[in-house]
Amino acid sequence: MGHPDDPAIVLLEHPQQSPDFWRDLCVALVKAGRQVVRIAHGEASSALKRRGTDAYTTETLRAILSQLPMRPVLLAAGDHAAAAISAVSQDGALLATGLVLITPDIHPATEIATILESLPALIITTAQGASPHGIAHVAMGVPHAEAVEIGAGEPLTAAECLDAFSAVLIDFLERRLPRSTPEYRLGSDARTLRDALGCFATGVTILTARDSAGQPVGLTANSFTSVSLDPPLLLACIARSSASSEVFRSSAHFAVNVLHIGQQPASIRFSRRDEDRFGATPWEPGLNGTPVLTGSLATFECARHDVHEGGDHIILMGQVERARFEPRRDPLLYFRGKYRRLHFS
Repeated sequence: MGHPDDPAIVLLEHPQQSPDFWRDLCVALVKAGRQVVRIAHGEASSALKRRGTDAYTTETLRAILSQLPMRPVLLAAGDHAAAAISAVSQDGALLATGLVLITPDIHPATEIATILESLPALIITTAQGASPHGIAHVAMGVPHAEAVEIGAGEPLTAAECLDAFSAVLIDFLERRLPRSTPEYRLGSDARTLRDALGCFATGVTILTARDSAGQPVGLTANSFTSVSLDPPLLLACIARSSASSEVFRSSAHFAVNVLHIGQQPASIRFSRRDEDRFGATPWEPGLNGTPVLTGSLATFECARHDVHEGGDHIILMGQVERARFEPRRDPLLYFRGKYRRLHFS
C-alpha cells in the first residue's frame, strides 16, 4: 500500500490487535507518506512461525527484508517481536532503518539492549498489555530507543487507542526516520517540478469559445486566477500544444466555467482528445454567443484583454463582462494529480 517511492514500513501483524486495527493503521501510514508492506497473521503463522527454533523465523524474515527495494522500518507486536529482534540482530542496519515493537513479549529483555543501540527503536506498550519482561524499561536506558505507554490512567476505546498509537508512531517516524524531500532544480526532471506544483490545490475549470467557423471549442484547465477587480480581469493558462490554443489566442470572447463536484465527468471529457465534448455536455450560448456550460458552479464570460507568451503555455487574460454563480454547490478540486472534494469537520 502507498507510493513505491515512499519510505517503507513492514508490519508483522499479530492477532492481539484486530484486523480493523491493522487496516486502519495502514491507511494512516499511507496518508502520512509511508509505503506499507503487510505480513498478515495468517501468513505469519505459516511462513514465519517457529519450528522448534527461531532460526526458520529469522531466515525467512531476513529473506523478506533483503528482497525489498529499500530498507524498511520493521514493526512487530507481541511474540512476533522475537522474530523481528532476531532478524536484525546481525547487520540489522543493512536490512532495516528502524524497529517498532508493540507490547513485545521477549525474555530476557536485557539481551536486546545492544540491538536497540544500533537502530532507532520505539517500544509501545499499553496499560492493558504492558510488556511482561521489562523491555520498555530497558529501552529507556538506550540513547537510540524510545518507550511510550498508551492509555495510562484510564482505559481507551479501540478508536482512541488507534488514534493515539498512530500519532505516536507517525511522530517517531517523522522525527527519527524523516522522508527525503523531493527537490527540483533548474534543468532537472520536469516531472518533479510538476509534482511540486501539484501540491497547490486548485479548482477545475473548462474554458470555452467559438472557432472561426462558429463551432464551440473547449478544454479543461486548472491554471486559472483572478487578476484585478478594477478593471475586472482574470487569466487562464493554456498549453501551446493544445489543439484549440490558437482558437483562444484569436477569439474575441471566451468563458471560464468553474466546475462543481458533479461535473467531474465533464472535466474528464474536455481533457481528452477525440471526445464529443459538447454533444454529451449541457450548454447554452451566453453573451456574444460564447458557449456556457449549464449549471456550473460559476461562469465568467469575458472579452479577450490580452495574450502573453509563457514558455510552453499562453497566458490568456480576459475582462469579465458577466459572472454568474451557484452558492449552494461544492467545488470540484484537483490536488496532486487527482480529483478531490471538500471535507468539512
